[in-house]
Amino acid sequence: MMALAYAQGHIGESALIQGASSDCHACWGCVRACAARAIRVVGGYAEVIEDRCVKCGACVAACGTGGMVVRDDTSRVMDLLAGPRSVVALLATESVAAMRPLSPSEVDDACRELGFMTVESTLLGEEIVAREYEDVRASRADQPVVRSTCPVVTEWIRRFRPGLVGMLAPVVPPYIAQARLVRSMYEEQVAIVYVSPCYARKDEILEPEFEGIVDVAIGFDELRRLFTSGPLAAARTSKGSSADPVRLRVEKDISLTDGFPRSFLDGKVGGVGGLTTVRGLDRLDRLAEAIEAGEAAPGIVDALYCESCIDGPAMGVDLSGYARRVASATARRPSARVTVASRDLLRHLPDAETSRRFGARVVEHSAFTEARIDESLAEGGFAGREQALDCGACGYATCVEHAVAVLSGASEWEACLPIHVKRLESKVADLQDHATIDPLTGLWNRRVFYERLANEFARFRRYGLPLALLMVDLDGFKTINDTYGHRTGDAVLCQTASAMKAVLRETDIAARYGGDEFALILPGVDKTAGYAVAEKLRAAISQLEVPVASSDAEESITGTISVGLASAQPTMGSHDELLEQADRALYRAKEQGRDRVRLAPD
Repeated sequence: MMALAYAQGHIGESALIQGASSDCHACWGCVRACAARAIRVVGGYAEVIEDRCVKCGACVAACGTGGMVVRDDTSRVMDLLAGPRSVVALLATESVAAMRPLSPSEVDDACRELGFMTVESTLLGEEIVAREYEDVRASRADQPVVRSTCPVVTEWIRRFRPGLVGMLAPVVPPYIAQARLVRSMYEEQVAIVYVSPCYARKDEILEPEFEGIVDVAIGFDELRRLFTSGPLAAARTSKGSSADPVRLRVEKDISLTDGFPRSFLDGKVGGVGGLTTVRGLDRLDRLAEAIEAGEAAPGIVDALYCESCIDGPAMGVDLSGYARRVASATARRPSARVTVASRDLLRHLPDAETSRRFGARVVEHSAFTEARIDESLAEGGFAGREQALDCGACGYATCVEHAVAVLSGASEWEACLPIHVKRLESKVADLQDHATIDPLTGLWNRRVFYERLANEFARFRRYGLPLALLMVDLDGFKTINDTYGHRTGDAVLCQTASAMKAVLRETDIAARYGGDEFALILPGVDKTAGYAVAEKLRAAISQLEVPVASSDAEESITGTISVGLASAQPTMGSHDELLEQADRALYRAKEQGRDRVRLAPD
């Protein structure tokens, strides 16, 4: 399981999830994972947009390098444990799976060693809110109800589907009901630390209507880190695998998990569509759209972000979802503990306030004209919408959506992978164009040859200085490559280049024109002198002996060249005509038997 990154900070001092630019590798996995479009790309790094974030943690799970950081509230817990108040650890019922391989009694002991006064479970809180959901459903028999104790879901609806806020059942989460129950049962003023499998709970406790109910909320992963300071090992060695002591066990009569009423599964929940179960924000949004359009009319919508809270991002345990469920089911099997029905127990306990209020928190959307969107696409390198690739690598389904995000400041074109590919290809081409030396022979490359030829021809036109051009081709080079291999062919090219350097003056320009063809610019040299240079070069090349790279014996080969010679003439309009004349002369040299020099006509 990937180790998650955490940012130090006390409650209220920093955002729950932050981008760590030093660890961002610009893969944009976080952008693609975020259904709320709450990740913006700024300066090539991912950054959380606070007023869009629903704190689901999808970006954290999608980032493999620690580029998305979750606020660490363990220091706040330690401050409470060191303070004057007694501290109660309130554990979500998923603790059985989350804290494995520790048994519940070992977890209790480890918590007490940390300094907690006692450990409570949210089990009764789940029963209390389940009973409240039954009452809400009875009072809204002909109205659709969204039942969700998930802060990610409720925040999504409040921000992005405000028209459905009135459908949310106004019931507190189980841990709030349990925390209120705890406070009413303890005479002294206690502090409460809630431990859950959910990141979003860490900020949910800061809601104004929940102020002062829970002091700190942390994940099971954070509790494990607190245990590693010593109590975890101590609990394992001191308790080992001994049986748990006989204790009171509360049997849940009303709810299944997370406050979901058992009665909702009896098929008599009422409403046009009965019970509809939704998991994940994408499915929730599609259902919300259908409800708003009048295409769906469910009686009760049971909505969670995760498949179940036992799959929450802060579980901190390296177990599959199946293994977590097995561990949880095993803990519910009959045991030697004394049992009591939750309905009976709740009759003897103080009432806990369960109502809450939901208000819309509408996220503002910027509107842009179609023309402005097209301008943004053009800035991204798209000539028109028909060129849009819609590859999704940027995290947006279409290039048009991404263009709108760029205009809104939620992204930048640096997040577009095809743009990066185009820029890379352009840069490579640019580097190739700007290279000056042929890497194999060490001669000038074709680009430099063209530039120097143009310059020397201009000098000829201005001052009337002679100028000769030799085009040189290795005879039978393809046969050498095919027979002896490219290593031998490369050796022939290199030794030919060396022979040219030895024959030419420092003021002459020798270039590899391409393949086995070379070009030599001879400034201040007329046709007669140029011919002498060409013959001298032809003789030098014919004397070369190149070892065969693939042969074990001392075998070598020789070669010859064909040369076409042209000299600049006043009647020529440009250096291209000079190059064309030399090329024609080279063609005649090859056509007439090779290993010879041929002159272009004046």
